[in-house]
Amino acid sequence: EPISRLRVAAFGATLPTSSLFAATPAMAIPHSAQKRAGRSAVLALAAAGALSWKLLSVSSSTFFGSASPGLRTTGATARRAGYAFDVVVADKHRGIVLDKKGGKIELTTKVTSSGGYWNTVLGDKPLPAGRSYFEVHFRDKPDDVMEYIGVAEPSVDVTLPLHKNKEKEFYGWGASQTDSATYKFMACKPEYRKSEEAHIKRMEDKLKKVKEFEDYDKKAKPKLSETCATWWTGLKGMSVGGDPMRLPPFTKGTTVGIDVDMDKGTLSFWENGKYLGLLHDVDNKPMNLKGKKLVPAMSFFGRGSFSGPQYASASNVEIRTGLEPPPLP
Repeated sequence: EPISRLRVAAFGATLPTSSLFAATPAMAIPHSAQKRAGRSAVLALAAAGALSWKLLSVSSSTFFGSASPGLRTTGATARRAGYAFDVVVADKHRGIVLDKKGGKIELTTKVTSSGGYWNTVLGDKPLPAGRSYFEVHFRDKPDDVMEYIGVAEPSVDVTLPLHKNKEKEFYGWGASQTDSATYKFMACKPEYRKSEEAHIKRMEDKLKKVKEFEDYDKKAKPKLSETCATWWTGLKGMSVGGDPMRLPPFTKGTTVGIDVDMDKGTLSFWENGKYLGLLHDVDNKPMNLKGKKLVPAMSFFGRGSFSGPQYASASNVEIRTGLEPPPLP
């Protein structure tokens, strides 16, 4: 069909073959003239075919070229013309198995302990200016465990899941086979402490009306005051989850797309070629990542078994880099 449309676009309309040999007026034509006319028609047809092939080649190279904005570039059909990165393997990682054959990065975890362990893997290059896009395809996900995909600071602890890295920024999507949430970094602000103090004051005002206030005032309040003294102080912030089940879960065959625009500061999600929308901050505004140094980040868990390593399991994923961002809806 694309070829047919291109041919129509090139010539304005499809020219019936019979029109090349339109009947002449009813009159006697010498045999030699008929032969010359036949040769002329064949030559005309050959010339038309050559012209069609030339125009089709030019048109198809324009239509299918890497600069074409109209093609949907998601999943396995995405063209490799964008931000490319490699996966960093650290000494602290346990049991990571990487296969980089054929220009793809396949990753899984070989678990030898009964409990299992986390591996957080990072891209080796910071996200550049402009829009970048990468995918993580779940070739297999045998366990109903939350795993995390997005972008993070390059200094995160790779032995912890991304959302448990205190004071390290992580923005992304976490999901199991049945649940999901979005994650963003919430910086500690002075107003948060003031809000907590106001809440405690309201609680104390209510307690004054009951008999138990005297016990609270003597025993509990000093301990509470000691605890509250450290709330929202001395801490850069933390990753917090939200939007439960707004995004789909991760299952075998899921392709997660992470779409970051460092010029606009936005991060958005795709799933199996479908655009799912922007990540929002704790104030429900589009997340602003401008000026931050971030890298692709993924946390996977390998589950062990007391029955032996042969019963251990872990997700098997394909990390796709160098992809041209798909057209936004």
